[in-house]
Amino acid sequence: MKVLRLNTSEQFSCIPREYPNPSDTLSVKLKNELTNLVIDLVFTFNLSDAYLTVIVEDVPADFATGNKYEITITNITQQDKTVYLGKLLIVDEHTDIQNYDYQKQSNSRFEY
Repeated sequence: MKVLRLNTSEQFSCIPREYPNPSDTLSVKLKNELTNLVIDLVFTFNLSDAYLTVIVEDVPADFATGNKYEITITNITQQDKTVYLGKLLIVDEHTDIQNYDYQKQSNSRFEY
């Protein structure tokens, strides 16, 4: 599962099924798992080592803390071949991902 933090550089890396050429045209679609809204991302990509990095250029209005998406990356240049399938989670910029609890995400101070 990929994780994007709001208000930081929105980008994620993945290891694709098939590596695209740098000149290929890719499509990144995100499907909200709760509302079934499909978003076509405006992005750029680069290849380095074994990773494909997707850099989100225009952050969609649907991005909110706790939203989960299905990621589908296809290569339009090569007859819509599937490059990557996965999941994406949106969190606040200061969220502890290691100890993440979906029900308890809050910015309030913990007191005991």
